Amino acid sequence: MPRKKLVESPFIKYTVQDVPGFEKFNEKNLPVIIEALKAIHINLSITDNEMSLFIPASYYNEYHNRNAGRRKKIMSKSGEYEVYELYGKKKEFYSGDKLMYSDILPLMLKQSDAGLIKQLNIPRATYYRHKKALMDSQYYKSIPKEKMTKEFALSDEAEGFFKSIDGDMNF
Repeated sequence: MPRKKLVESPFIKYTVQDVPGFEKFNEKNLPVIIEALKAIHINLSITDNEMSLFIPASYYNEYHNRNAGRRKKIMSKSGEYEVYELYGKKKEFYSGDKLMYSDILPLMLKQSDAGLIKQLNIPRATYYRHKKALMDSQYYKSIPKEKMTKEFALSDEAEGFFKSIDGDMNF
């Protein structure tokens, strides 16, 4: 089955017959197979030597798009994370305001990457991955180059200017 989203529900129909010697075996196991397939929302029916197989697209799509996987940990402005327990595992979530591009950019202009990594309390690789995403973003590309200086970042108008630019996202 393809791992893409189904637009319509696939349906097939075949003419079938019992293999000689398997009549009792098929009669015994067919209801078990039909019930097992119903549990995963696949409808199988055999009547008058015709076999029909139907897979509802909605159930297939729901199963394959179940949002599995680890969630992105959103960074906080304070660098503090609260710990909670879920199903016996300790998880962290951000505490306080989310860190946005407009918050991190002045900090990046004011101090070194090492100092920022320590302040944010995040792994180095995570910081550089997020920094690369910021540098590749439309938000960053729309900022005039004369505003990308340490002197401007230290000024009072810097915070308002960086927040006014369209495309501000979570860092």
